[in-house]
Amino acid sequence: MLFSRSGRIIEEERIRGMEPHTEGEKVRGFIDGEYQDGEIRGCMFIAGKRGTGKTTEMGRMLSGCGGGALFFDPLARHESVLPGYRVFSQPGEVSDYLRLNSQRRFRVLYQPRSGLVTQHFQAACLIARAFGRMVFAIDELDMMCGSQWGDTRMPTELYALVNYGRHNQVAMLATARYPQSVPRGFTSQCGEMRLFAMTEPKHLKYFEEYIGVETAERVSRLEKYQFLRWQDGQEQIPLCGGRR
Repeated sequence: MLFSRSGRIIEEERIRGMEPHTEGEKVRGFIDGEYQDGEIRGCMFIAGKRGTGKTTEMGRMLSGCGGGALFFDPLARHESVLPGYRVFSQPGEVSDYLRLNSQRRFRVLYQPRSGLVTQHFQAACLIARAFGRMVFAIDELDMMCGSQWGDTRMPTELYALVNYGRHNQVAMLATARYPQSVPRGFTSQCGEMRLFAMTEPKHLKYFEEYIGVETAERVSRLEKYQFLRWQDGQEQIPLCGGRR
């Protein structure tokens, strides 16, 4: 039986899937219907053209997580910006590693080196849902989606994660250069979006219903590493980030 420092029994919190924490410690657990680890909660989306700081921000957010993270890197190019990650190129290798380490603070970088990237991605989605209790990070989500997947425009494995992954305690963090290629079925489930610089009119149009026309125009004037932070239910859309 577990007790807090004050002697209060806290077993009930563990049963709910929420790890007890004291002030100043990072929040992690199944909280208010979503899995959260640090500042990553539920589904989150980071959009912007290349070189604006999306992956840097993603790496920073993941570094603040107290639990496990599985990063799918379809272009196999981010090993240098994600120090300390164990790199694998086949789903069996990832599964074998997680069988031994899923209860620890693991960091896995999945980089497909052969075969179809989409098949690797489908396998990664299944792994995330099977092991659960992790952050599943996806770089270039727009590469994995499209009309070939039917009305949802998502592989069925991704669709299941987006809609039901919270029951497996999986939070998702995805980036995209071409947001109009990301299905609304994904963005509609996002509680937060971080918008880096974009200048293509159709990309700005994509976000107008979330942030309005005037705010969308601000996106085109952002400097490198700056982003607008949209949060569901919040009227204010603050400017964040900046030179690093």
